[in-house]
Amino acid sequence: MRRSASGRSTTAPGTSAVIIVTGLALTVLAGCSSSQAQPGKTQQAFASSGPSPVGATLSVSDSSGTKLDVTVKKVIDPASGANKYSKPASGKHFVGVQLRVKNAATTTYQNNANNETTIVLSNGKTRDADYNPIAGCGNFDNGQLKLASGKSSTGCVTFQVPNGARVSAVRYGNTVFPGTAVEWRLP
Repeated sequence: MRRSASGRSTTAPGTSAVIIVTGLALTVLAGCSSSQAQPGKTQQAFASSGPSPVGATLSVSDSSGTKLDVTVKKVIDPASGANKYSKPASGKHFVGVQLRVKNAATTTYQNNANNETTIVLSNGKTRDADYNPIAGCGNFDNGQLKLASGKSSTGCVTFQVPNGARVSAVRYGNTVFPGTAVEWRLP
């Protein structure tokens, strides 16, 4: 600090930028602390029990205490839009994955099935959920799941898939906390 001609204290040019950059760096470093779970997309460890077929119920858990029994009841390919406004992009078609999610933990589970579910195409590329509704299978409560202990819900998660592409697997796992995700293989 230095004093101006009027007697007030001022900072040297560029000092404010250094303070801001230092503050940002400390914030980033604090976020890397291993003492607490950090929300955000995480890499999942897939259950290693081998390929599971559609219809199998698989257990999903994570570091927050989540325990779910998840079943892929069916894969609808192609799926139709639920109304005249629900249309896939040009060169794509809808695929619906019907899931049954049961809370096996002692606490209430709340998350979004659209964020937790992905599909793998036969070329190895993954697809995240699309929020368009499909005919005959609702998307939970716009993807939202809130399940008391022992309760379950069934609904569909929609995807847009390039025409000619085939779904080879469905994956489900918590995207906020690290844990075990599961995978079903399609024939």
